[in-house]
Amino acid sequence: MPRAGDVIENTMTGERAVFRSTRHETGGELLEADYYLSSGGYVAAAHVHPRQEETFEVLEGSVRIRIGGEDILAVPGQTYVVAPGTAHRIVNHTPATAHLYSTLRPAMRSDELLQTMWGLASDGLTSERGIPKLLQAAASGMYFRGELYLAGPPLWLQDLVFRLLAPLGRARGYHGTYIARSTGGARRSVSDRQE
Repeated sequence: MPRAGDVIENTMTGERAVFRSTRHETGGELLEADYYLSSGGYVAAAHVHPRQEETFEVLEGSVRIRIGGEDILAVPGQTYVVAPGTAHRIVNHTPATAHLYSTLRPAMRSDELLQTMWGLASDGLTSERGIPKLLQAAASGMYFRGELYLAGPPLWLQDLVFRLLAPLGRARGYHGTYIARSTGGARRSVSDRQE
């Protein structure tokens, strides 16, 4: 389970996060991270957090954030708020890595969700865009249903497909959570390893 100082990466989409705090350090109230998006990097799919507020503050560089139906060129000096239930996605359209500070309130199990999705991608168990295979998506989709769902197809269809396929996925050895083989799930930051 991720802790403050852990580093996780999604090598398929060009994302890296260094957790400042997780649900374990905040009693479930807050997940916060330094979020790095490489040139051309992106969040794998537009998604919705049904019960969480997410914020992004660009510290270096710029990114395009789509919040609801609005496309925003996000630049340093402003915080962008995604209300619960609002679809969103981030893309780094620039030639430089962007550095953002990101929060989720309440934390719920989003640290574990990131560890799962990014671990699958980094271990080559997703499409080239970082999307898990269908049976894995069903198992994880049901497990993390309270934290996240895709912006499309319609939620009723996602629920129907995932409810039907999750038991088959579990029977075939897919679990809701996943820890990357390539990194052991998360690694400690350099500063933490020196202490």
